This record gives sequence, structure tokens and C-alpha cells, in this order.
Amino acid sequence: MADPFEVRMRFTNLLTHLSASATASIKTAHYALKHRDMDEDLHSCILENLERGNTNMNNRANIMYFLEHHADINMKEGGHEAYVEMVKRDIARIVDAVAQSGANVKVVRRVVTGLGEKGVLTPQVIGTIESGLKDKEEKLGKLLGDEDGEPEASADKDAMDLTAAEGGAGDGAQKPTPRTGAERSGKPNGVSKMDKRAIEQRIEEDRERNKRLRESVWAVTGDDDQELDKMWEEGALLGEDEHVIADEEAEERLQFVCYHRALAT
Repeated sequence: MADPFEVRMRFTNLLTHLSASATASIKTAHYALKHRDMDEDLHSCILENLERGNTNMNNRANIMYFLEHHADINMKEGGHEAYVEMVKRDIARIVDAVAQSGANVKVVRRVVTGLGEKGVLTPQVIGTIESGLKDKEEKLGKLLGDEDGEPEASADKDAMDLTAAEGGAGDGAQKPTPRTGAERSGKPNGVSKMDKRAIEQRIEEDRERNKRLRESVWAVTGDDDQELDKMWEEGALLGEDEHVIADEEAEERLQFVCYHRALAT
């Protein structure tokens, strides 16, 4: 039997180093499945990583996406249903940790919607979560001065989105205030190097996730016949113009062949 302390440390390390890669999330989910006898302990590691003050917003987002893979694997035959029940039980706590002060709201919406489509969350629970997310968005808008109509650079708002959520952890934490012009003057566009690194990392990870999402749209299961049926159903009907264009292109190709044969002789 594996040492419980070592298993917790290993799982915590996997969560801490999660990236946008689906492979990393699946590897972490399989590790939790392998040590299902410690399900409560490993689930508590997820909550601890989300609620820990030094966990950045990017890592919280990656853990949120991991939960969808976690549910997928454990809902299949051979999975551990208790993990899914724990996610359902603590979903409100998870959402509050990931979407602190309005950050990562889009991430939470996407994952919660996916869990709803898989039957993990009920429409009532999703409705309650959505209501809470809207409140967080409104509070973040006020924090960034949106209601006052103050123009801000998009990069600066992204940085505020990350740093505001970092400082907003816990009820007793001091709320950050928008940067003043004097404070911005010392930094390009008012964004520190640390903020820029976090923003660039998030952009790259979101790009990777969106690429996988586009790939999944075209994914089909089964043999070539199913792929052909999918293309046939989604393809547009040919009109008279398409037939005329096809005839013209065929004639051009024939002329091209005849021309080169004449040159060869």
C-alpha cells in the first residue's frame, strides 16, 4: 500500500503543475482513480489548492478544467463514482474559489455547462451558480471603475482581473483598489512584469484549449462511413452556380494539360 503522505504530496504536485494540456488533466485524473482508496483525502487536496492564498488564477482555471476530465473518467465503467459525488457536493465551494472577485467567470461557466450536459449538475444548481457569477461580475466591474466610464487598456483590465482576485481571497482580505495615473506611470500601461507573465500564460493556455475545442467539433467515432455521413449531412447543397464554376474549372484543367502536351512534342 502506498504511503498516504506521499500520495497526497504527489497529487498536490500534479495539481500545482497543471497546464492547458488535456494530457496533464487526464494523467492527474488517472492518478486519483488509481488511489481511489484515499478519495476523501485527494478531493480535499483539490479544495486546498483552490483555496490556498498563493495559488494564482491561471492554476485555479486549470484545476477547474481538470474537474471536467475528472468527472468524465469516473463516470465511465471502472471509474469511481464517489469522486463525482464529491464534486457535486462541493461545487459551490469550488466555484467560489475559482471565480474569486469575478475572475475566471468564463472558465467556470464553460465547465459548469459541460458538467450539466454530462448530468453531473442539475439545472437548478447551474441556475444558482449563474446567479452568483453575475453578482461577481458586477462587483468586478465596479472595482475596475467600469460604471464610472473610465477608459482602461484591455491589458490593464486583465491584470486587474488577476490581481484583484488574488487579493480578494477570503472575507477578511483587503480589497485592492484600481491603480491611479501616478501608480501607472512607473509601469508600461500600468501592468507589472508579473502581471504580464500571468496574462501571457493565460492567453497561451486559452489558445490551446480553444484549439482542442475546434478539433473536437470535427471529431467522430467509428469508421470512415460515419465521417462521410457527417460531411454529407453538414455539407451545403450545390446550386446552378456551383455546377457552372465546376465546369469552367474542369475546362481550364483540360486546356492546361493540352498546352503542356503540345510543348512536350
